[in-house]
Amino acid sequence: MGKVLAVTSGKGGVGKSTFSIGMGFAFASMGKKVLLVDMDEGLRCLDLLLKIDKTAVFDLSDILNGGEIENAVYPTPLWENLFLIPAPLKAGMIDAFEFAKFADSAKESYDIVIFDFPAGIDFTLYASLPKESLFITVAVPDPISIRDAAAVSQQLYSMNLNSRLVINRFVYKQSRKYKVKNIDEIIDKSSLRLLGLVPESDEMRLFSLSHKLKKRGKAALAYKRIARRIDGENILLPKLKKI
Repeated sequence: MGKVLAVTSGKGGVGKSTFSIGMGFAFASMGKKVLLVDMDEGLRCLDLLLKIDKTAVFDLSDILNGGEIENAVYPTPLWENLFLIPAPLKAGMIDAFEFAKFADSAKESYDIVIFDFPAGIDFTLYASLPKESLFITVAVPDPISIRDAAAVSQQLYSMNLNSRLVINRFVYKQSRKYKVKNIDEIIDKSSLRLLGLVPESDEMRLFSLSHKLKKRGKAALAYKRIARRIDGENILLPKLKKI
């Protein structure tokens, strides 16, 4: 039975979708069979980022309306073992009851299922995921993003959902310029346990154009550390200067 991850954020612009892709890459490189599910109805992007936008005909709504799952699951050309279900092109196409059945069945066929939810605090579908799902809130190290992460944290806590924090686009040299001075303060303000940090990098900033991720680059190594933690390994956080 596979693990289910739900990637969330407060406001947009924190790199949530590229983080989801990075995690897909990390688990796939570990030999896991990974399914990415784009949940952003009407504003999908993972099909573009993973270069299947020209071949994607079916989407999540087709599965929920009784179609065969295989028809809407697309192998990605970037990495072996990584598959994608695109989000519906129109909003309001995801039925919570049917989605719950799909989410429960997906973990039977894949080692890792990653749901990339839209930014914001519409948590309507969160309770439809299996109870053991891990919710990952992505934030960047600035006060506004951390405050948004705290709002997400409070809602997840009230729903009794298992949640962790990932700090994305971390730059050690610039971190002292922010009002949030250190990692402990970020964790305290967000009220979430830290799962990992991902450094700022040109390759992830330009991923929508290049569709490339260096296997030994700093971002890739950060994704792999997070994936290994989720997989149960005790991976210590590197010194901040080396992230």
